[in-house]
Amino acid sequence: MSRHLILTLALLSSAVASTTASSAPVAPRGDVVFRPECFGAAYDEDRSIGLMGGGSGTRGRASAPPATATYGFGAPAPMDVSAAEGAAAAPEPAPMAESERKETSAVRDDRTADAPVEKDVAVDHAFGAEVWLSNDDSMSLASAQRVLYAVMNHLPIELSQIRPHELLNYFSFDTTDPVAGDPFGVSASAERHGDELSVALAVKGATPPRRPLDLTLVVDRSGSMSAEGRMDYTKRGLSLLSEQLADGDRVDLVLFDDRVCVPLENWVAGRDDRSLLDRAIAGLRPEGSTDLDLGLREGYRVATAKADTAGRNRRMMLLTDALLNTGEVDPHTVSEVGRRFEEDGIRLTGVGVGSEFNDHVLDLLTEKGKGAYVFLGSEAVVDRVFGESGFASITQTIAHDVQFLLKLPPSLALDRFYGEEASTVESDVQPIHYYAGTSQLFLQDLVLKDGRVVPTDTVELEIRFRDAATGVQGTKRFRTTVGRMLAADPHNVRKGLALHAWTDMLMADAMGGDACGETLGTYASRAARLEDDAEIAFVNGLVRGRCGTFDLPPVVSNEGVPFKVRVDSDVAIGGIALACGDSRWTEKITPADAIARFEDAEPGVCDLTLSGAVDMTARVEVPSTGGDLRCVVRGGRIACS
Repeated sequence: MSRHLILTLALLSSAVASTTASSAPVAPRGDVVFRPECFGAAYDEDRSIGLMGGGSGTRGRASAPPATATYGFGAPAPMDVSAAEGAAAAPEPAPMAESERKETSAVRDDRTADAPVEKDVAVDHAFGAEVWLSNDDSMSLASAQRVLYAVMNHLPIELSQIRPHELLNYFSFDTTDPVAGDPFGVSASAERHGDELSVALAVKGATPPRRPLDLTLVVDRSGSMSAEGRMDYTKRGLSLLSEQLADGDRVDLVLFDDRVCVPLENWVAGRDDRSLLDRAIAGLRPEGSTDLDLGLREGYRVATAKADTAGRNRRMMLLTDALLNTGEVDPHTVSEVGRRFEEDGIRLTGVGVGSEFNDHVLDLLTEKGKGAYVFLGSEAVVDRVFGESGFASITQTIAHDVQFLLKLPPSLALDRFYGEEASTVESDVQPIHYYAGTSQLFLQDLVLKDGRVVPTDTVELEIRFRDAATGVQGTKRFRTTVGRMLAADPHNVRKGLALHAWTDMLMADAMGGDACGETLGTYASRAARLEDDAEIAFVNGLVRGRCGTFDLPPVVSNEGVPFKVRVDSDVAIGGIALACGDSRWTEKITPADAIARFEDAEPGVCDLTLSGAVDMTARVEVPSTGGDLRCVVRGGRIACS
């Protein structure tokens, strides 16, 4: 990064008055500023005669806005959970890293440079280890959206664009809503495969009442935005976004091509004339080349120029195809500003527009800024992302610096993690910011010590975070047992493994291999167990479009039978578990209804466990026709017939 940029950012940062995250929101101050000269003849004339005063675009530098006319309109009006929370001061921002500035005007396409193919994380941890996990550093969906767009339109896919964890979390899974007041809800399930347990932990974020929004929109209007309807998608998205704004939300609009201009500043919903925002959006038209670095620096200046931000949700949203071709074009240098946004408490959302946007630039930018980014490739996606259902997930974080710690019992060891990062060293795994209403599936294979299941062993997922509204440090602990996970519906496990088999097919295709050979067989065998899942049916259609008709093999299992167990006991029994082969079912019972009903038991010899003060197990036989069983417990002895 250039010394000029580092000095500029440092001065701007030090000039901003600090605020505490727990302060009450302050009503926006100042009048709205509208600069029509950012559009039309005045802006075009600036391109030919050089820099102009009076608010027109500036070339090659970010500067304070000129004095212009203002418009004043007055002021505006589950698993078991345990928690331990305490206040902690937010860390001081670290200095921005300096990189050498490379002056060039050549076009650079870094979509594949320094972007290694992501693989599932293979680990060799000890039994009973505590492992830090990150399913996705940026919680972005752009890679998945882009891959799906390519598959559906029979386009080639670059290997670097296939990120299995993003594809995994693009699809939906069974989740548990957070308890009122909690930021997270967690559900857990497992399925045994030989000497391993495949475990799925589904984490869902809450959607709390949102705080007033300070939104700085940085919009690319360079000439390349005319291709593929990119500018049309951008204008449609901004119009939809404007409909989601609540009274008191403040918006700034920064436009860039090879110059930069701020047509709308300090516009407040419910206070200022709505037509000003509409006019600014309608005035967008593609022209010039792309100086993303210039646009980001101006967006930073505008966002940090405000002192009345206490208690407000500060968000910067970048909409661009990121096809850098003028000014600073080194993605590593340009993306450093993302780190500065993060350090100054401004959350970043990137929006990649068009099928050819530079994925590498936005991935670097949002990873350094701990933000997320999405891809706009159709009107349907635009409506979903910017409409009512998607607005919170791109503008509202519920927790910052979130870390996930998986604590395993001595009977289990992590063998394979299907996310982005896993390590027993905390500093190896980057914390993330968690978005409202979004979910993540943590999928992993755990080795069974001596090949033995210990149903009573405890598995814990500890989530450490900083509350987005108050800044208070918090910890939530979600605990379950191996037995409970095996007794839960295995749908999440099966779906996660099937989707990973599909990503293996995509990677084989991208590398020029045979995607319709062995990898297809693996996918088909896993998808066969998900006949009622509409999303898997959608993927089946995509696979058939690539490989032709294929049959889903029958699932090899015994036909389930109904089996009822009645308990007569001199001690309290809270539950009954039936384990047949690799399958396990659990039913709760009460003294008033001491009967457990298993609707789909496997015929054969099974282990029946009664859960009381201690677990009591008996070997029983389930007839091929099903039936009833009576178990009598007296003096610590159990007899079933």
